[in-house]
Amino acid sequence: MVKIGVCGPVGSGKTALIEALTRHMSKDYDMAVITNDIYTKEDAEFMCKNSVMPRERIIGVETGGCPHTAIREDASMNLEAVEEMHGRFPNLELLLIESGG
Repeated sequence: MVKIGVCGPVGSGKTALIEALTRHMSKDYDMAVITNDIYTKEDAEFMCKNSVMPRERIIGVETGGCPHTAIREDASMNLEAVEEMHGRFPNLELLLIESGG
């Protein structure tokens, strides 16, 4: 499974990029998405409403603090989400992981 991180500041278009990629690539690749937010699963909910991917292929991680920490300093929540996604879809080819921000 290839894991690709998508990062950037607030409002830079991370979620829009992932939405566009899933729309164009999910027909050809077995793929899923993990998002990171501080106190909500807002980006994950947006992806569920606007993406061509089923809800079970999108996991929203609530970091409870700085979402950058969940990516750089203590990635345990994201690693658990990666393992969960791999358990759901053993043949997963591509996993997009959106940083918070």
